[in-house]
Amino acid sequence: MNVQNALAILAPNGPISLNHDGTAGIKSFAPQTFSAVCNDGDGATVTFATITGFVHDTLPLIARDVKLDLAIASSDTEAGWAVDVVSDQSDITNLVPDLSSQVQASSSGPGNVELQLTVSMDSGSVATLVPGTYCTTVYATITAN
Repeated sequence: MNVQNALAILAPNGPISLNHDGTAGIKSFAPQTFSAVCNDGDGATVTFATITGFVHDTLPLIARDVKLDLAIASSDTEAGWAVDVVSDQSDITNLVPDLSSQVQASSSGPGNVELQLTVSMDSGSVATLVPGTYCTTVYATITAN
């Protein structure tokens, strides 16, 4: 009998949106659950990353930092799933800007996992927050170990 390779990420429906509450600081979207399927004997690595912060949709030079937080909601115990990078935030105001954010989880054996990803925008000072829609894209990848 042949057993086919199973390595996949199942994403929730998107895109998601949030209305800003008019106060300064970090604004978090509701956590989104991603299912990862892996039957590779050495496990897998799942990475969530952005390549930009939150960028204003009509004024692309206006941007705010993006923060990603990752947690395991549930997993097959024997797979040994663990979060390797729990949290990361861009820093677009740095002298050498850090535009991206990346978090990661991996397993040491075959088994599935439910990962909860929380995306946040650091809106900074409300006085300098230009009205409009800000967007970012999160890319999810899974690779066999």
